[in-house]
Amino acid sequence: MKTFTKRSLVAVLLPAIFFAGCARRNESTVGTPANPLTIVVSPAHAPRDAAALDVIKKQLESSTGMTINISQAPTPADTIKAFDAGRTDVGLVTLEEYLVAREEYGVHAALQALRENGLSDYQGVILTKAKGGPVSVAGLAGKKVGFVGPYSVSGFTLPVSYLNKAGVKVQPVFAASHEEVLKMLVDGKVDAAATYARQIKHAPGLKVLAYTGTVPNEPLITRDGLAPEKTEAIEKAFAGLASSPEGAKALSAVADITGFKPVDSEVYRPIHDMLRSEGKSVYDMVPDGWDIYHLNQPFMPER
Repeated sequence: MKTFTKRSLVAVLLPAIFFAGCARRNESTVGTPANPLTIVVSPAHAPRDAAALDVIKKQLESSTGMTINISQAPTPADTIKAFDAGRTDVGLVTLEEYLVAREEYGVHAALQALRENGLSDYQGVILTKAKGGPVSVAGLAGKKVGFVGPYSVSGFTLPVSYLNKAGVKVQPVFAASHEEVLKMLVDGKVDAAATYARQIKHAPGLKVLAYTGTVPNEPLITRDGLAPEKTEAIEKAFAGLASSPEGAKALSAVADITGFKPVDSEVYRPIHDMLRSEGKSVYDMVPDGWDIYHLNQPFMPER
């Protein structure tokens, strides 16, 4: 098993009380009241409606017959670290969280999130104000640009790569979420914001300055070693969530997800390879950026 660097280890161990215990669990009892099947939800998937996770939990329990515990991770690092020593079974994570957890802990991409009209991918963009904003990417030189990072492909990796290739140096300003970076732009705290294309619908008076790339939607992941019958049961349950009005409403509150479909990990190979090719130009932008860069290995087929 690969390990985090010392600084990252400190960063993720301090809040480790979020996840109880470090010992490996009894696989035969996973899903029982004494040993619930555990699901972690990344900060990027924090529901707009606090009750949404309770609804999802109840429907998953009803479908699988298992006792389930769903927890919201406080940070991306906690989301990834949750899979250490088999402490978490399933995760709804961002694409980059998945890629790092895949390298660190051998997690598997089980299902892919779908959004409006069954779309399984989305476009990264750099937004600016329609009036008074830069008229070209070159006009961002020396300007403040908001990023969501460093665990966001559309909010960090793709736009930084795009700007590097364009030879445009900006002043990076980091936000904790896509909603926050959009607000920073609307409030005039930054001159442009890196996010995903759907965000433009949430704020009038903005325009797309650049399309930074197309990204496959994030996966629902399962840990290596989870019993096949339990893996199959939880995948089937997630795939069926949108079939009821209550489940569909709860999913919609979680990053606008409308459903799930089976996915092959190969869908994510191009993004992994792109991240590897970027090297220091991307991760040097973030304090301790190389502490979270665990994508320096070739993308290997899942077992």
